Amino acid sequence: MPTSSLPSFSQLRAFVALCDHQHFGEAASTLGVSQPSLSQAITALEKRVGGELVERTTRRVLVTPLGETLLPYAREAVLAAEAFSEAVNNQGAALTGTMRLGLIPTLAPYLAPIVLDGLPRELPQLQPELRELVTNDVLDLLNQGRLDAAVIAIDVDLHRASAVPMYDEPLVVLTPKGHPWAGRDDVNPDELDDEKLLLLDEGNCLRDQTLALCQRYGTTPPVAVATTLSTVVRMVAHGAGVTVIPEGALRMPNDDEHGVARFADNAAVRRIGLVHRSSSSRTGDFQRLAEVITELAREAGLPMLPATD
Repeated sequence: MPTSSLPSFSQLRAFVALCDHQHFGEAASTLGVSQPSLSQAITALEKRVGGELVERTTRRVLVTPLGETLLPYAREAVLAAEAFSEAVNNQGAALTGTMRLGLIPTLAPYLAPIVLDGLPRELPQLQPELRELVTNDVLDLLNQGRLDAAVIAIDVDLHRASAVPMYDEPLVVLTPKGHPWAGRDDVNPDELDDEKLLLLDEGNCLRDQTLALCQRYGTTPPVAVATTLSTVVRMVAHGAGVTVIPEGALRMPNDDEHGVARFADNAAVRRIGLVHRSSSSRTGDFQRLAEVITELAREAGLPMLPATD
């Protein structure tokens, strides 16, 4: 039977880390403890709850139904304790120390250099650690406490994350050189239905945003042709089709190899924002960080529109 005493923070943290990594060695390394210590913490917690939380196999760890039930509560407790410690350490000191910051792959190639060059000047006490991740991984790592914040396209289900809107970024059509659309500024999204449309892999939010512009492709989408924006851009240059990209990504391709067409009346945009855990004590810091990055992007000449409803 479960005991009446409360579990310790170290036991809950060990349980959450083990569920996240599903491997004793990796979880122990992340926590900076030995595997025997981790195993003892899990065993002690299982005695407290009166049941098996994880199933140990030779290669990996499987979370039991009881473990799945209790994991969200354990995670909330760990994140709350870490938020408390974070608030204590940062009281009166805004935007200092290490910031684990995610960027989505369709934004990172041209925003990361701006952030890395500009933040040391604007926020000299902040030490950003950038990671390029697709949106679902960003939200998962935020939820696990392994990212502090991320700049993503926020026109998606953010789960339990909070978002600070930054700006709207226009989407454009990238075409092969000499394509009939090259130079147009009056494209209707419906016209994409009649083109050979190149898409990124599933899991990339730009794919979903592109499909949302179309009618026929929304129900019978073409097969994804690339995992990275740079690859699909090269495929367009060689006449494989057209694709939709953020206008800021025009800094990447060689202008001599592509044509560009724009949608009429800014009919296609994606909203860029900074996301963070709703439970974080640093909401004010994240709002300030979003303002700084937005201003850096504006100074660098990235195309942007006001983030209005």
